[in-house]
Amino acid sequence: MKPCISLFFISLLLTTAAAQSDETSAPAPITRLEYHSVLVQYQPYREQVLIPWREANDTVAKIGGWRVYAKEARQASAPQTQPDASHGAAHE
Repeated sequence: MKPCISLFFISLLLTTAAAQSDETSAPAPITRLEYHSVLVQYQPYREQVLIPWREANDTVAKIGGWRVYAKEARQASAPQTQPDASHGAAHE
């Protein structure tokens, strides 16, 4: 029976000590939450102006055809570092 009473008093002391330390500690600062809707920059769908396909093809031909688009895509996906001059120089 004595071990049970000892455990009871120990737990009572620990609970009292924890309660006192909670009362003496400073309260946590209040954090202000702000709400920003993800829909603020939403732009609704708008129909695009359609042009005749011949006119669209002529415009593409004037700027250089599909090769210009392929070059733009290749430049956008290429790394920004300079290639090694010794490697591949003979291939040009």
